[in-house]
Amino acid sequence: MASSSTPTKCPTGAPYESLRFCQGQRVIPGVKSHVYYIAKRDIVSWPTLPDVTAEGTTQSKAAVYVGKFTLAEGKKWQVIELTLNKGNLEWETQGEQPSCTILNKFTISYPGTGEAAAAFCGMAVNDDLVYIVEQRDGKFRVLGNDMFNTVSKPKGSSGEGTSTNGGTEIEIEATDLYPAPFYTGEIDTVDGTINPTEAA
Repeated sequence: MASSSTPTKCPTGAPYESLRFCQGQRVIPGVKSHVYYIAKRDIVSWPTLPDVTAEGTTQSKAAVYVGKFTLAEGKKWQVIELTLNKGNLEWETQGEQPSCTILNKFTISYPGTGEAAAAFCGMAVNDDLVYIVEQRDGKFRVLGNDMFNTVSKPKGSSGEGTSTNGGTEIEIEATDLYPAPFYTGEIDTVDGTINPTEAA
């Protein structure tokens, strides 16, 4: 038995590196006009995040999933079309050390209020879904994981008068280890298979 004065031997630690930004580098804000989603129970196996203490892990790869989602037979990622120029991915810190996590937030703005939208809202509010958001720069981000439940909070309005827009919004909240981890694996959607690596 080690004495109380013997320090605990810990892994090397996080692979911190400089965060550099070049003058003139372009940052494209916003997301593209669609979001992909699937029920968590339809995911057979998940991609994984790198172990930051493992040799060879770099800061630029620590928040990027390795591998791809494997879905149950016959299941595919569904699509939600967004209202033009709507959709903002946000995140904030929650909890206390050494158990701090990141709360990822995204609001889906869908222009319709019809039967299908109403049905989605009624089902999603009590379900556990995973969402993939495509940024305008072509990179894909994931909200939802196999550790914590994803919360979907629908709300909407029929609009009023002759010019007030109606629509449906779904506020997504997903606790994770990183701000909406990046994903480069295949996305098998109802509209075909997307390869994020080629799309970027």
